[in-house]
Order: sequence, then structure tokens, then C-alpha cells
Amino acid sequence: MSTFVRGRCWPTIRIVRMTGAHLCAWTRSVAGRASTGRVEAGMWAAGVPLVETTRGGCVESVHYGAIAVVDAQRGVKWSVGHASLMTFPRSSLKPLQLLALVAGGGIERFGLQPDELAVMAGSHGGEPMHVDRVLGILQKIDAPPSALACGVGTPLDSAAAAELMRAGSAATVLHNNCSGKHAGMLALARLLEAPLERYIDPDHPAQIAIRECLMDLLQVDPAELGVGIDGCSAPAYALPLRKMARGFAMLGDPPAASERWRAGLEAIGSAMRRHPELVGGSQGRVDTELMRLGRGLVAKSGAEGYFCVGRADGSGLALKILDGDPGARARGVATVMAVRRMDWIDDTDLVGRLSAFGPRQPIRNLAGRHTGEVRPAAALLGG
Repeated sequence: MSTFVRGRCWPTIRIVRMTGAHLCAWTRSVAGRASTGRVEAGMWAAGVPLVETTRGGCVESVHYGAIAVVDAQRGVKWSVGHASLMTFPRSSLKPLQLLALVAGGGIERFGLQPDELAVMAGSHGGEPMHVDRVLGILQKIDAPPSALACGVGTPLDSAAAAELMRAGSAATVLHNNCSGKHAGMLALARLLEAPLERYIDPDHPAQIAIRECLMDLLQVDPAELGVGIDGCSAPAYALPLRKMARGFAMLGDPPAASERWRAGLEAIGSAMRRHPELVGGSQGRVDTELMRLGRGLVAKSGAEGYFCVGRADGSGLALKILDGDPGARARGVATVMAVRRMDWIDDTDLVGRLSAFGPRQPIRNLAGRHTGEVRPAAALLGG
């Protein structure tokens, strides 16, 4: 049985504030760690330039980051920066957090459908189609919306937020982009015959089950797992970048996982591919658009510049923009260029469905004048 000491990270880590983001830094002794592959010189030393912004033909700003890609044998196939960068995947972890419920028999117990799995694995935009699914899940498990502990959130989708304002309606907990994940956690509590109260506590049976599932699936030992609190108040886990790439490789190719998790991964990955608009939204979401391509990809974004992609051939990618991408301008370019470099998409995709995200995005001032562009740095251009 897993253990958790309230108020302490597991393993011991210290959280420092850098450019507004919480970054994970190890406090263990350097002695004996040279062969572990962990980052020793701090987070910024783990990255390389991934995305640039220009003004007047000159580079004005640079976003550093790291990418790890694993192959079907789970070895690191390609990386830029440090493949073992230790950081929080944030919402990119949601599909794997859902696995404990699905593998435990939650689909059969509650009659969950693929569209409901997709919204539980996603960071939805708070559109009516999302809210309706979350409410339907809660009805199936006999839990009221007030049981959700994620907090009230304005819809991420601008049209949905504007419609609420026009109607004079207030956002509710159902509009929170994490309400689907939390509905899944409540369902897991029901499945385990555990109390719904305090279901987000790290020592609640539902969270213990999720943590043990992640550690077994990703082959993570306690010394590789950091623990914090996510923006939605649920436990957040820090993992090596390559481990998240491995997780999405198995989500893309479930037969490569151990027998214990295959059926659950297949159900979740299939649901995400089948209903990409429920994972993200109807428009403007990189993960949704990648899955809409129909190229066998499964994708999930995460806060603070994180992104993961899995492929049906057993490859997986995890990406982190080190500064957290506060302007939301770097992650899209970095992601589409990384998957293009791996030949998971082609140039027609870049100028078609993915054109809003890369490879080059114009920057305009308030008067509409072109002042520069967001573009990939050399590490993403091949060669």
C-alpha cells in the first residue's frame, strides 16, 4: 500500500518560484547521482531554445524547453534538452489518472460511454456539450455537482463564456475545465465503496489507487515521484519527461503495456480519438486538432507549457516549455513542429488543420500592424 505524509512531498523536493511557475528542484545530495540521468544543474540547464519571437527581423525573446520521444521499445528515440527533466505534467496526466477507474471496472459498473471517458480524460472548454456529459456522469454515480471539489471555473471556450454573460448566468463548478476529471475521481470513490467526501485528499482510497496505477504503469519508484497540489485541488505528480512519453506511447499502442492495463488504455485512447472535441473543445485546441487529423494520434495538453502525444506505432512524446508559456504562444509551435519532425504529420497538415498553431505565427500590435513572428528555433528544424 502506498503511503503519503501530509504536508511533505514524496520524494523530498523543494518548490521554488521562477518566472511565475512552480519548478521542481531536487534537494538530495549530488553524490552518487551522476549515473541516474536526473537534472543536476537546475531546470534551466535542462532545456534548449525551442521557440523564438522576432521583432524587426531580430530575435527578441526565446522560449527554452525539453522534449523526449520514446520508441516502441520504450527507449529514448530522440530528445532535445534533458529527457529526464523532472516536472509536473499537469493536465497532460489526466488520461492516465483515469486508468484506475477504467481498469477497475468502472465502465461496466456505471455504464460509462466513450464520450464520457473522453470528457473525463480532457480539459474541456465548458461548452454545453461538456457540461452535459459531466452532469450525466454525476447522475450515473449518484453524486450531486456540489460534490465536485475543483471549484467554479469560467469556460475556457470564449464563445461559451460569452454566452453565459449574455444570458446573465454565472459559471458553475461544471464549467471548470477539470470537472470531468473530478467526476471520474468521484466515480472511482464509488467503485471502491469509499466516501465521496475528501476524495481529493492524497490518502483517500481513490487517490491511492490512482497513484499506485501510475507508478505501476510508468514503472516509477517513489524516488522518481514528486507530489504537489494541482490548480483544481487534486494531487499533482511530478515525473521525468521520458516517463510521460512512455505513458503516452502505451496510450497510443495499448498492446505494448502490461496485460493489467491494456484494455483500460485501449478504452481511453479510443474514446479520445473518437471524441477529440470533448477532450479539448470545438475550436482552438492543439490536442483536439491533432486527434482530428485521423493519423492515429492521441494528445493531451497540460498547464505551464506541457504537452504529450502518443502514436499507434508505440511511439510517445512529452514536451515542456520551461517558462510555462504564459502567453500561450510557444507550446503550439513547439508541438506541431516536434510531431512534424518525427513524421507523425506532414506539411499539408501544417498549412491545413494545424495552421493556427505553426510553424510560424505572425505577431500584430493593437493597430493590426505586423511586428514580428513566433517561429521554431533550430532544434525543431531538423538537420
